[in-house]
Amino acid sequence: MVDRTKHLLLCSSLETEIQRQGSNRQEDNAVIKLCQEALTNIKRIQVHPIYSGHSLFLGFPNPSMICYMNASLQSLLTLKGFVEDITSQGEVLALCPEAQLMRCFLNIVRCHNSADARLKLEAVMRFKRVLSVQAPEFEHGGMKDAHEFLTAVLDQIRNLVIPLTETAASMGSSYSCPVQRHLLFTMQNTRTCKGCGVQSRREEDFTMLSLDLIPGGSVQDMLHIHQMERELEFRCQCGGNTSILESRLLALPKYLILHLKRFKFTENLVMVKLEDPIILCREMTVTAHQGDQLYSLISVISHVGSSVRKGHYVSNGLHPDHTLEDGEDRWLHFNDIFVFETSGAMVSEWSTEDSYVLIYQRRAWPALV
Repeated sequence: MVDRTKHLLLCSSLETEIQRQGSNRQEDNAVIKLCQEALTNIKRIQVHPIYSGHSLFLGFPNPSMICYMNASLQSLLTLKGFVEDITSQGEVLALCPEAQLMRCFLNIVRCHNSADARLKLEAVMRFKRVLSVQAPEFEHGGMKDAHEFLTAVLDQIRNLVIPLTETAASMGSSYSCPVQRHLLFTMQNTRTCKGCGVQSRREEDFTMLSLDLIPGGSVQDMLHIHQMERELEFRCQCGGNTSILESRLLALPKYLILHLKRFKFTENLVMVKLEDPIILCREMTVTAHQGDQLYSLISVISHVGSSVRKGHYVSNGLHPDHTLEDGEDRWLHFNDIFVFETSGAMVSEWSTEDSYVLIYQRRAWPALV
């Protein structure tokens, strides 16, 4: 009965999104059919509704195609260290006029467990309005891209470092940017001319890494290929036209966000979705200059649908009452206002064709026995 309930709720959410979006009816039916086919074997997902404790009210309302925002916010709220960094600096945020976006996020954190749907809707819509001042593409309604939304949120928080640092100093305190502390990592790109061997290096900071999709491949494979040497056209002073580009990670973050490139343009400049299944690694080793690090999957944002402007976003994340170290595999499935309990094993099995944004958490290597 529980599995059937989830089936109906997810399909209902998707149909509601399509009714709001309006468009080609044939494509609409195809999207709904895709969702229904994906959930045909719904018993494998093993979800359970949350009826007790603070998890009962963790969902967010969706009155106007904001599933992309709801899913992104749920994934950010899964990052305990990131959230704690923001909540612990509430006094600094309150006194900095420029920090309105972070104060809005703090309000979302505070009402996350609330049963008051109106209060939660006001909080997320206020967050959206403030974000849209500098990212006007999110000002109006309509389906948006979750990856682009998440990028805008993190970039705007990073840009508040200077005013918040100055505000904290005036209070005799200090400010720690939660994005820089938990999500920022550095990549070094080395370009070597094949003609003369001259090298040039450039270091860049990122908050997430975009990976080319490998049909049937694993996330570990995609990350490995991203760092492999590759040829590119570049005219050197020696007259050579070809260089070798090598990318490597220098410093690794606590939370590693990976964006899978499921949308691409065809030769006719039509954007299509790649629905090839992949292997979602629950754990993987990430190689960097500072040494190998072990990472475990803690959150997945999925796009259910056949195109970037059609479909529905959902999120899955590690249960807030548990950690990676306690050995439990309890996860939550967030579908706007609906929240169900599931497991990481089921999420990694179910999300192979629609996983879009993955978040991994760095952890200690297991002790040798």
